[in-house]
Amino acid sequence: MWHFHQRLQPFTAISFDLDDTLYDNAPVIQRAEQLLADHIATAWPSVSDLDAHAWRKLRDAVAAEDAELASDMTALRLATLTRGLTERGISLHKAKALASEGMEVFLHARNDVLIAPEVHTLLAELATRYPLVAVSNGNADIYRLGLGDYFERAFHPGEGRRGKPYSDLFVAAGAHLQLAQPMHLLHVGDHPVSDVQGALRYGAQAIWFAPKAPPVEMTRLPHATIEDLHALRHLLT
Repeated sequence: MWHFHQRLQPFTAISFDLDDTLYDNAPVIQRAEQLLADHIATAWPSVSDLDAHAWRKLRDAVAAEDAELASDMTALRLATLTRGLTERGISLHKAKALASEGMEVFLHARNDVLIAPEVHTLLAELATRYPLVAVSNGNADIYRLGLGDYFERAFHPGEGRRGKPYSDLFVAAGAHLQLAQPMHLLHVGDHPVSDVQGALRYGAQAIWFAPKAPPVEMTRLPHATIEDLHALRHLLT
């Protein structure tokens, strides 16, 4: 099912968020965070009382202190690990090394995702008609996810680029796609702020993927809301 809020204008490219748009990310992250906590506890027993829940609370506290850092999930998680370890008396040098090592454990698990066949079918069909890019604040790897054949490129925070809802990633995507105007990009994502407001702020068109989302008050409405990716297929193919 879908709902139009304003008329879609012609577009020449599509960008997709990844996490919670093309797959359910919550159980993936929960497992990855548990494996990360177990790894840190094994490598440094003095912090073994910091379980996945404790690390999550610390991450939220670190994110609340810095909005730009909060939009870059890799930098945020590294900062969280480093702080948690240094607060337990571990040297900064050692803490950074352990954090980097832990991130590799986390990234391996967070990219262990089974993508539904219908998602592959949708992206394969769309890729024959439009250039596709991924625009994500997370650290999923399109190649490790098995989606690299569909996307020209993936854009993530880092190297001076802030995450959504800042426009940096959309600007980079637009430059790569050589868009004549920002409105020629159609962005599809699940987050009402990062994806919808972020895309609209840049000047793109936005489709909100909201399969289970309650009503949300938005300063600006997306062009359309969809409840499943089948609806997107009907809209765009």
